[in-house]
Amino acid sequence: MSRLFSRISNALDSKIIENLHLAISDLDSDGFDAEKCVPAFAAFLREFITWDLTKSPERSQNILICFMNYLKNPQILKEICVEILKTQKAVAVKVAVERMIEENWTLSHEECREVWKKIKDSKIDKNSENATENSKILRVSGTPNRFLRTLLLDSMGNSTKFGADFLNELAVVAPFHPLITAETSGTSFLTPHVFSDEYRFRLEIEEFIQFLHPSSPYQKEQARVMLHVFQGICERMMRIEALRSEDIEPMVDFWLAAIRIFDGFGIGMTDIQEAAKMIEKTSGRFEIQRRPLFLKRFLRKICEVKDSNCGMEPQIVATIITTFQRGAFSLRSSEFYEELGEFWTLCLKVKYDDVYYSTVFYSAVFALAQAQAVFKVKRELCRAVYREILQPMHRQIVDFKKLKEVEMNKAKSDEELMVLEEKNLGASYFSILTCTYKNAEERILEFIN
Repeated sequence: MSRLFSRISNALDSKIIENLHLAISDLDSDGFDAEKCVPAFAAFLREFITWDLTKSPERSQNILICFMNYLKNPQILKEICVEILKTQKAVAVKVAVERMIEENWTLSHEECREVWKKIKDSKIDKNSENATENSKILRVSGTPNRFLRTLLLDSMGNSTKFGADFLNELAVVAPFHPLITAETSGTSFLTPHVFSDEYRFRLEIEEFIQFLHPSSPYQKEQARVMLHVFQGICERMMRIEALRSEDIEPMVDFWLAAIRIFDGFGIGMTDIQEAAKMIEKTSGRFEIQRRPLFLKRFLRKICEVKDSNCGMEPQIVATIITTFQRGAFSLRSSEFYEELGEFWTLCLKVKYDDVYYSTVFYSAVFALAQAQAVFKVKRELCRAVYREILQPMHRQIVDFKKLKEVEMNKAKSDEELMVLEEKNLGASYFSILTCTYKNAEERILEFIN
């Protein structure tokens, strides 16, 4: 036995994990009384956890488990497990947590505080696997859910794939998180049904906004999954009571978060068209006097955010404008008429350098101006819109087309010409756009003169 322990000790001194793994492989064949060797195994274990275990994680975990199995003093073993958690030793945390849960051991209140402080203060790798294991032991030790939620969400970083254990922990503290909502169609999780649809809807909105922040890659790489979650929230919105004034800001933020999904992988034109319809349905869930306020706030905020990663912005802005037009002139709504001046001010602030890319936006603006003239609403406002918005837009469109024609004429090769044609795919809509402007101009001039 002394020869075996000497080999283990020498292997520990060498700091070579292969030597240590080879030394402990003889433990099973060398009969000895483990209970009499508690001090030795405790010393071995404490020495080993000072190593950099990340160089060989799987082998390190096997050695940790082996030493713990031979350490027959529960009190000392628990002390070492707590030491591992307090130091947040990479690789060892998982083994320590598994052993503590297996033995039904928990952390004291003070130990929880020390572990939490180490997690928050240190520069250790806050990956989802470490967070999962820490969450498991902190939760059974009575740590409040708000801390566990922070721990898990902070560990997500820019990951797009999460293990089942992580999702199980997240389901406890954030049952309406988009990742959990996406999984409830299967059998992995049980989402609580003790909340009313209205309350659940607002919780889902809040979680959705926080998760799909601009820097997250998840909505692009897992677009189909998030589209399913988005559609589920929208379906719930259609079942609840009318939205209130205090829902305007969250609903705008919800849509700003959702927009980036439609630039993601696997999203088709049908999905985009259905989303456009849902903007109008969302507006319709507010009382009539609040609908223009929602659309104004949506338009203002989407222009303030100016997400360069969102290729769908002109289409969304066009849908907002078209929805406002329908609300104002299909319903002959005085509530919309009162907000028309400010809405036009917001439209004036929307700028796109590439006319072909944003044809749908210009068409929506011209259609709104034409509808205002046809229904003879606010003559002086219509005059100002024609002078300050429509005419400058028309000049921009004409100048842009001339610029593109010059570029095409300068192309020196078929390859260069093909590249320019690909960039200018929207040029085919130019004649339609020009016609839309002319129709709007004709009606406006009839009205204001």
